[in-house]
Amino acid sequence: MTFEQFLNILRARKWIAIAVFATVLLTTLVVSLILPKQYTAEATVAIDIKAADPVTGQPVAGYMAPSFMATQVDMISSQNAALKVVDTLGLTRLPEAQAQFQEATQGRGDIRNWFAETLLKNLEVKPSRESNVINLEYTATDPGFAAALANAFSQAYIRTTVEIKAAAAQQNNAFFQEQLKSLQANLEKAQNKLSEYQQEKGIVGSDERLDIETQRLNELSSQLVGAQTQTFDAQSRARGGSVAPDVLNNPLIQQLKAQLSTQEAKYKELSEKNGPNHPHNQQALAELNATRAQLGELMSQYAGGLSSAAGNSASRQASLQAALQAQKEKVLQLKSERSTLDVLQRNIDNAQRSYDQALQRISQTMLESRSDQSNISIIKSAVAPLKHSSPRTLLNMVLAVFVGGLLAVGFAMLAELIDRRVRSKEDIENMLGLSVLADLVPPPTKNSRFGRFAGAKA
Repeated sequence: MTFEQFLNILRARKWIAIAVFATVLLTTLVVSLILPKQYTAEATVAIDIKAADPVTGQPVAGYMAPSFMATQVDMISSQNAALKVVDTLGLTRLPEAQAQFQEATQGRGDIRNWFAETLLKNLEVKPSRESNVINLEYTATDPGFAAALANAFSQAYIRTTVEIKAAAAQQNNAFFQEQLKSLQANLEKAQNKLSEYQQEKGIVGSDERLDIETQRLNELSSQLVGAQTQTFDAQSRARGGSVAPDVLNNPLIQQLKAQLSTQEAKYKELSEKNGPNHPHNQQALAELNATRAQLGELMSQYAGGLSSAAGNSASRQASLQAALQAQKEKVLQLKSERSTLDVLQRNIDNAQRSYDQALQRISQTMLESRSDQSNISIIKSAVAPLKHSSPRTLLNMVLAVFVGGLLAVGFAMLAELIDRRVRSKEDIENMLGLSVLADLVPPPTKNSRFGRFAGAKA
């Protein structure tokens, strides 16, 4: 279809198009005037995403989640918030509201839930794209009622967020209350074990006692080293017996040896001078034998003394060795007891730490359950609008012109399809498949402004 054919069809079906266009305009105007006026009140709330927990002071990371704003929108338009609005405004107690419920539901169902669902139909929540601001719009036939409901929904939203936090805190508080009893029992059990162990082992101050016993062990070890040195030295001295260097180098023995040499020389001289049976010779021999006996006895005594000293030193070494071994066992026992005490003490410390943390969390959750603070602020309260928001007569008429034009063209084309006629030479060529040889155009007449008669001859 060419543009010329399209214009010819419109010229031919102009009364149908005009009728449809006028009908659409008139209907739109009548409906816009008949429909009751609707008023839209707007309230605005802002959410502080940088807010910290009012009890702990810690920042709340959940505010940065991408779904946070969508969740807040769902909370505003939730059944719970709507029920709070119904209870706040007392709608269920109004006679006209009860009559409206009876008429709509015949008394079936719950009036609170019915009103909550009815109110939510006229509520629109719009979150801002680039900020943390949410707009609440409520539409009603009464401007004051629309403003009251917009403000009521914003207040219900704040109360809902506070109640959710308080309910979660109450659940946590009840949980920690139960856990605290178990933790307290564990702490008391650990303390009793430590006390019983100390009483069983007679331990008062494990650290001081272990330090003293360790010092004694070190002293015994030093004494044993000294005793071992002395024993080795005494055994070395006593190993030679009567010819040991200590015996031979004794001054008294040296003196007796010198005296014995002198007496031997005197006896030899007297033997050569007087003969063996001379009284003087016999006296010198007796003195010589006495000195020899004294020297042998004295050397035996000194050798025995060295052996006795070596034995005493070995005996002392053995005693110190036994004492050192006993002290080692005692210190090891004390260390074992101290390790057991450390384990018991760590159990007490862990139980005490867990108990303190649970007690702290109980205090925090108790404060959270009683807190009525929120990170939501109302930055604009709804006021009764002065102008109605719908119906918008001018906008409706503009849309009616556009829609009416489309419908007018559509009905004109539909009428042409139902009753197809030849209106130009192109129609003849397309419908009959014949070529038009001439197009006789009549002279212009008074009525030729809207169309022309086209004749064709094949």
